[in-house]
Amino acid sequence: MSLHRRLLLWLLPGAGLLWLITLTGSFLHARHEIDELFDTQQVKLARQVLSALPSYTVDAVGAGHVDALPHGREGTAELEDMSIAVWSPGGQLAMVDQEGVLLPRHDGGLNGFENIDIRGESWRVYYQRSEASGWTVGVGQRMWERRELILDLVLNQLALWLFALPVLVAVMFVVIRHATRPLQSLASQVEQRSADDLHPLDEQVPSDLHALVTAMNRLFARVRGAIENERRLTADAAHELRTPIAALRAQIEVAQVAKSAGARAAAMDNLTLGMKRLSSLVNQLLTLERMENLQALTQTGPVRWDRVMERVLSDCLPLADAQGTEIGCTWPDSGEVFPLIGDDDLLTLMLRNLVDNGLRYAGPGAHVEVVFEAHRLRVQDNGPGVAPEELAHLGQRFRRPPGIVQSGSGLGLSIVRRIAGLHGLQVAFENAASGRGFCVTVMWPLP
Repeated sequence: MSLHRRLLLWLLPGAGLLWLITLTGSFLHARHEIDELFDTQQVKLARQVLSALPSYTVDAVGAGHVDALPHGREGTAELEDMSIAVWSPGGQLAMVDQEGVLLPRHDGGLNGFENIDIRGESWRVYYQRSEASGWTVGVGQRMWERRELILDLVLNQLALWLFALPVLVAVMFVVIRHATRPLQSLASQVEQRSADDLHPLDEQVPSDLHALVTAMNRLFARVRGAIENERRLTADAAHELRTPIAALRAQIEVAQVAKSAGARAAAMDNLTLGMKRLSSLVNQLLTLERMENLQALTQTGPVRWDRVMERVLSDCLPLADAQGTEIGCTWPDSGEVFPLIGDDDLLTLMLRNLVDNGLRYAGPGAHVEVVFEAHRLRVQDNGPGVAPEELAHLGQRFRRPPGIVQSGSGLGLSIVRRIAGLHGLQVAFENAASGRGFCVTVMWPLP
């Protein structure tokens, strides 16, 4: 359903409901005002007649009659809807008009209005009795006269509404169409864009659409960044995979042309080693790709660093034993250990990469220490460290300091930084102050 129809379907019933409420209020108010007007007329008429009665004499018949107007001289008046009658102190009907004959005599009760039925019709009669002279005046009006006037007012408003309804629909349609024109223009801009056009939209739009345009521009920026990351990752991966694949092909060719069993076995050993390195590179590429596409943590909870460290040691001890390298772990004497809400699996991967890097690059017989503190953790070793000019480049994809002979892809620290970022942490690299050793610190961002 279009926005135009949706707005019309909401606005028209709303306008109808508002009109109905207004009509009901107008009806109640009109009824009150009309009753007030006619009641006032009845009261004034009764008082005027009563004030003139002391000079009036009753004839022998016992009642005087007010002459009717000649036919055709009453204008638009409906005289049958109002009547008047006068009773003497003795209760005889003293004066009456043609319409007041049917009015019942006042029973001597309190003065005021009474609603009575006369020949099946509802009348409103006002009685006024003079305590001094004893005369009583009754002024009656048929209730239908009042209701007819109210009904005429309501029907006139209803007819006006029905006449104005098509005009209102047309005006609403034009106004809605004009008001939503910027939205249609925005939709047209987005529709006409190519799939790779992620430039920001023009933010010179009405204030109601500014939040939408801003959110879309932020989305475009995130998508553009994700695509650029994917392209860089693909390009870097293609470049990095080219060398090990070429090396594997060369080893296969060596094994095929080898004339001796020893040469063939050596080529097969090199081929196996190359396959392991390629498998490690592919696994790290898949891990990094998964980290890059992960925008937020999917499962979180209080981090149990003891369990994380236990899994890291289990994974890294074989490499440490092979190189004769020691792994140590230091915990604070008291207090909570680096309290953090996060994903234990990702943090295990992060810490395993840090320890693995320390084991590989510190050299045989070195010592790698994991130090947990109250608001951070450090992984440090006593190896040769990193050249100062290379510290700023650590964590970049496929970036490996020159002169490194250890196998690796240069993706481990990139994965570390990405996992730390997902947890709102930052990673700092520095050489030991003594000139020997390297330290990686994971901590909360500095204020």
